[in-house]
Amino acid sequence: QMQRQMQQMQEMMNRMNGLMERNQNMNRDMNQRMQQAQNEQMRNQYQMMHRFSEQMGMTLGNMKNAAERCELMLKDQEMMRDRQMQQDMQRMRRHLSDLTNEMDESLKTMERMVKRMRERQSQQ
Repeated sequence: QMQRQMQQMQEMMNRMNGLMERNQNMNRDMNQRMQQAQNEQMRNQYQMMHRFSEQMGMTLGNMKNAAERCELMLKDQEMMRDRQMQQDMQRMRRHLSDLTNEMDESLKTMERMVKRMRERQSQQ
């Protein structure tokens, strides 16, 4: 069971890495579009989205750090001897997994928003 939990932790951290990469790519794109924007309103909108995306990236980084700490606790055999501790750690891993799913949904929403902004920009 512990090995399965460790496998799930690794998969979640890999997923977080993917989310962080998507967020960084979106950030680079918005930064470039912000600089190329023809009017100030569009520039400001890209800047707001860019800053928001930066905050999302920091949140993802913090989540990944928390997942790494969680993994270290899971590896601590002394801690995991206690049945109650094992159950609490399973809950923590599930919570982190739920947060990862929420961040994925948030990132998808931001990607849709940026796509709409690009479409609007190309119509101007």
